[in-house]
Amino acid sequence: MKKLIALMMAVAMVLCFAACDNGTAPDTQGTVPAEKSFTFTYQGTEITFGAPAEPILAALGEEKTYTESASCAFEGLDKTYGYGSFYLTTYPMDGKDYIYAWYFVDDMVENEEGIHIGSTQAEVEKAYGKDGFNGTNSYTMKKGNGMLVILLENELVSSIQYTMLTD
Repeated sequence: MKKLIALMMAVAMVLCFAACDNGTAPDTQGTVPAEKSFTFTYQGTEITFGAPAEPILAALGEEKTYTESASCAFEGLDKTYGYGSFYLTTYPMDGKDYIYAWYFVDDMVENEEGIHIGSTQAEVEKAYGKDGFNGTNSYTMKKGNGMLVILLENELVSSIQYTMLTD
């Protein structure tokens, strides 16, 4: 239980700090060009930063958990939808919600490079190189308008988090 609480606190900190980072901001329609985004595909549904949330949420089906909180980066509510193995967070803009972040919580899903909870540090290094490790048990990579953070415990992946960078 303590590990789960610590993991959730780490995810919340990454999401809050990333909201204040300088990156590519959404345009006036709330979207960010897909070619600059990390992507995650789940059961045939592609998820990218800045994409309209409504069709993605409809394709994913009913969430298992749902929470909302006041947004620290946008006006309105950030909403987090839990789908068992991963969570998806949206941000509000002009009365609509858009994809802001997603993170994995178990080994039932993997990212585009085949990395999942439980992957080894060697597998992460093979997929992304060694440059992203900052001398601790975390790997950080920025790509276009997004940031990937992979946390390791005992040289095994314990968390995979993707967050859209905003101005």
